[in-house]
Amino acid sequence: MNITSKMLIETLVLLGGKKDIDDSVSFIKPKLVIKHKKAGIKYTVRKVKFNKKTKKPHVICYRYISPNSKRKIYIKIKEKDFNKFKPV
Repeated sequence: MNITSKMLIETLVLLGGKKDIDDSVSFIKPKLVIKHKKAGIKYTVRKVKFNKKTKKPHVICYRYISPNSKRKIYIKIKEKDFNKFKPV
């Protein structure tokens, strides 16, 4: 793991994440919420993982289908799309 990945993991842990054995970071409680800038849709970050070959991060997050629904929609956000989202 390179120095940038280590710094990113440390920052995510400070934001409430838990480091996993496979060098990913899980968010057990819905503390970290991001919003798509154009669509305005909010997502709760579930996990940040790193590609084993490229070492680039990607974010696994979800949102509920509707306010009263228990069903979730999961999405994977690649590093190239990070600039399309902002923290809430």
